[in-house]
Amino acid sequence: MSTVTRQEITACTRGAFGSGWVGRERLCEAARAVGARPEVLALLAGLSPHVRVCGLADLLLLLPGLPDGPPEGEGAGEPRATGGARP
Repeated sequence: MSTVTRQEITACTRGAFGSGWVGRERLCEAARAVGARPEVLALLAGLSPHVRVCGLADLLLLLPGLPDGPPEGEGAGEPRATGGARP
């Protein structure tokens, strides 16, 4: 298991933004839609159900301890495809 990074959170949640304030459930939906790793989903699901953010910068402020780079052993923050085995 590798650490979730700011770059990975950005790649997995950017689809949630664009039409106003976004809550925890929408962030999780966006991450699931792009095949986010279980660690990412768990991190997002751990946010308060009352959280509302209007962009990635706001979301990243709520997650201050995340490192910047891609997760260890992954590409440049690209979420993995769903289904099938990983090479």
